[in-house]
Amino acid sequence: MIRFYNVNGAVTPVENAVLHVSDLSILRGYGIFDFFVAVRGQPLFWNDYAARFYRSAALSGMEVPCTQTQLKERVLELLTVNEMTDAGVRLVLTGGYSADAYTPPGQPNLLILLHTLPSIWHRNASGIRVLLYDYQRELPQAKTTHYATGIRMIPRIEAAGAQDLVYHDGEWLRESTRSNFFLINSEGTIVTPGEAILEGVTRKHVLSVARANGIPVEIRDVRVSEIAKAAEAFFTSSTKGVIPVSHIDGNQTGTGHYPICHRLQELFLESVETYLQREAGNN
Repeated sequence: MIRFYNVNGAVTPVENAVLHVSDLSILRGYGIFDFFVAVRGQPLFWNDYAARFYRSAALSGMEVPCTQTQLKERVLELLTVNEMTDAGVRLVLTGGYSADAYTPPGQPNLLILLHTLPSIWHRNASGIRVLLYDYQRELPQAKTTHYATGIRMIPRIEAAGAQDLVYHDGEWLRESTRSNFFLINSEGTIVTPGEAILEGVTRKHVLSVARANGIPVEIRDVRVSEIAKAAEAFFTSSTKGVIPVSHIDGNQTGTGHYPICHRLQELFLESVETYLQREAGNN
């Protein structure tokens, strides 16, 4: 049971972890966040996630009120006081309390929340179904708290027997609601968008292990029309690793078999283990 969060640097009982109604995250949706997993007491790929969090803040005109070293110390402290080694960790930076309900006060609120992780990185042999949806996130390079479109679309996704969306702008593929999106073409090359997306940390490490193991990668604009000829498709995310996409708008992707996707998941998990062993040795 999670008993504590961290609010502005202070370990706080969950029931007392609150924001005032004047916070711009409530009134205007002005805030950023990031999410990663801690395994065996280690924040996985910490430097990458921390760098993205600070980059999201800068792109949004916000400033994180502590250093990356201090932020990591707070994360580790929160894991310790909750007696957890494996957890989801959510960093949230809000716009702060605004006197006129619009102008940022220059004093954001920084929250660190923990979540239980019942299952991560499990192998999905059958893949998931997704729908295409014409939508481009505002400020896509920043991980903002604005997820209204994906949430609003949940009933339509469920009615179609699908699990998620893939955003596009009418011609070019972008990303999913909470994941990066990839196609594998008939030559066995991974192709994935590199513009107007949030560059995922899992994405970064999956592409790295792919290159290191001789799997070709192309980061480029990817047309929606390329889906029809794709041999495989997949998502990457912090909790799923690599997960095949079996159907897009009801149409099966390739032959329904995902050998490269499954291989990428194996390689990614090997890279996770290497990271954890290295971090354990440094402590």
